[in-house]
Amino acid sequence: MKNLNILIIGAGVAGLTCANLLKRQGSKFQIVEKESLGNFNGSGYMLGLLPLGGRVLTELDLDKEYFEQSIEMTDYEIHKENGTLNKAYSLNFINKDYGSYRGIGRKELISILTKSIGNEHIQFDTTITEIQQKENLVIVIFSDGKKDSFDLVIVADGIHSETRKLLWNDNEYKYYDTDWGGWVAWLENKNLNAYKEYWGAASFLGLYPVKNKIGVFLGGPNELIKKEGMSGFVQKIKKEILPEFKIVHNSLDTLESTENPFYWEFHDCRTKDWQKGNVILLGDSACGFLPTAGVGASMAMDSASALVDELSRTDKEHIGYGLKLYIKRQKKKVETAQEDSRKLGKLMFVKSNLIAGIRDYAIRFYSIKQLAKNISKTIEG
Repeated sequence: MKNLNILIIGAGVAGLTCANLLKRQGSKFQIVEKESLGNFNGSGYMLGLLPLGGRVLTELDLDKEYFEQSIEMTDYEIHKENGTLNKAYSLNFINKDYGSYRGIGRKELISILTKSIGNEHIQFDTTITEIQQKENLVIVIFSDGKKDSFDLVIVADGIHSETRKLLWNDNEYKYYDTDWGGWVAWLENKNLNAYKEYWGAASFLGLYPVKNKIGVFLGGPNELIKKEGMSGFVQKIKKEILPEFKIVHNSLDTLESTENPFYWEFHDCRTKDWQKGNVILLGDSACGFLPTAGVGASMAMDSASALVDELSRTDKEHIGYGLKLYIKRQKKKVETAQEDSRKLGKLMFVKSNLIAGIRDYAIRFYSIKQLAKNISKTIEG
């Protein structure tokens, strides 16, 4: 494997994790990233990193930095629309049985991974304009007009991958849209060790802590909240929240005062075939996730680890076979986790008051093992 020349497209969680693992193996690699150095890692929100992802950071000897920049999550709370607690779940069975379940900002995670490999391995402000395959080589033309050849190209430039379009037709990948979306902001200088979600009818509010701050997401059906506008929708939700729930009101005030908050449309993507010759899709480029179950980043890191593990037993003449073994090992696991995220989304995102009432009543009888059984399956593989 050490004599393989590898190109990674995209310096996100999947691409950087893969690069760190390749570096550890002593392999030759190069990363291209569409953002300029000045704009790189300038934004990003909250990630819940399961032990699945944390174990990869341990493999990379980055667990110390990871723990310093994150907090352990101990509880998951589902609240009613008015703020009252409907059901609380302890997450300690995950922390005890599998490893620490931690909240971390995406910027902090990217910084940890980037620092470990060094900016010298990343060519910023660069995209790919053409990919050609000849025998066992991949010929790549870059946005600056330069051409180079690689033994393997790993496409990790996200759910809306532009590189994927160069080899995959529109009918080879499909987006799944919930028709929901919402705004994201930060509540600074706040500490919390519980995920708090407020499930309403045609509304959803989530508070997701990382170190020293809380990520706030407020959403609903796209058509409704775009009609209401952010301020109108915030005021509508505030009227439902009882006055004693100060943290919720503070979160909504923060969101309303945030200038041009990021609007996040909730959809995912699935690609039928991950491999085209010696080109492989990784992370969200292969199978993107809704944020509902909080497994996307962990699954991308786990996939990077599985890919590099298979490549470690591959020579130049048999890269295609190694990629097939990787897909056989990982694809079903990833798509099952994606399906679980979709199912949870259907439970969370309802418009009818009647259905919301039935759901809120039923959820009180769910144990954490029932609610999180698919997370356990994901962690265990």
